[in-house]
Amino acid sequence: MYVEVGKNGRIVLPKGLRERYGVKEKTKLLIREREGEIVFIPLTRYDSPTDALYGSVKPDKPIDSPKETARLHIRRRLAGETAR
Repeated sequence: MYVEVGKNGRIVLPKGLRERYGVKEKTKLLIREREGEIVFIPLTRYDSPTDALYGSVKPDKPIDSPKETARLHIRRRLAGETAR
């Protein structure tokens, strides 16, 4: 698979890649150089910061009140205690 660089350095990503990685119009792509290659990384946008974090932490036991647990954690951090 290849693409051709057009006028002003523009490229068109093949439809299959756009669909596989959720790249749509206005999607931002992070561009990195790695070991002599150009790498494009699609950035995901979320309506809410909590949406981006949802599911990223796996607690040892179920939490009945996530907001209260988070507030307690923040209070401890601000007080200089270590989180438990």
